[in-house]
Amino acid sequence: MVRAKRVKGLDCHAPVIENARRVIETRLSEMLSFAPWVDDPANVEEIHNLRIAAKRLRYSLELFRFALPSGTGALIDEVKEIQEHIGDMHDADVMIERVMAIVKADVERRTERLLEIASAVERGTVAQRHQRLRSAMTNRSTPRDEVAFFTLIAHRAEDRDRAYEQFLIAWRRMQESDFPTRLRRCIGTLPEAEPEESAAPIEDEMAQVAG
Repeated sequence: MVRAKRVKGLDCHAPVIENARRVIETRLSEMLSFAPWVDDPANVEEIHNLRIAAKRLRYSLELFRFALPSGTGALIDEVKEIQEHIGDMHDADVMIERVMAIVKADVERRTERLLEIASAVERGTVAQRHQRLRSAMTNRSTPRDEVAFFTLIAHRAEDRDRAYEQFLIAWRRMQESDFPTRLRRCIGTLPEAEPEESAAPIEDEMAQVAG
């Protein structure tokens, strides 16, 4: 798990809103730092770390919500959606890993048993051991179990793919609506936009972070 960034400049004598801004800005920057890895679902660790960063941002917003404008709730919901979709991806990954561990353990046990039969020179000739090997292979019930296990993996892989697509939709929606600027305006670190002002796209900030 990625370590949380240290929040600099906190002052126990300062107004709550000032410390809140520092904490939230740090957590926002932390979440955005994982943006370069979003477009490839194979970046499992980085996307999982993005979820952790989103969770920290969400909890920070909830912690200081009493000192923030009413519009904070909608921003929290956006972060929560990101966090939940990645959480669904992670749940699928964990399930697949556990099922594969069971399959691998079964293969190892079966291999050890077959090796034991094959190596037992004191228990018959090669031909006799060959017959026992054939019997052990014929009587095993694991093929049906393996089909069930791999079918479960197929279902969870599809769940993961669906969760990733939903995450990507939510993330791009945040991009298009310039979530960082909206959040900073909400907490007061940026002034409200003038009527004629157009929001700068989030991709610019992400490019700067990536650079």
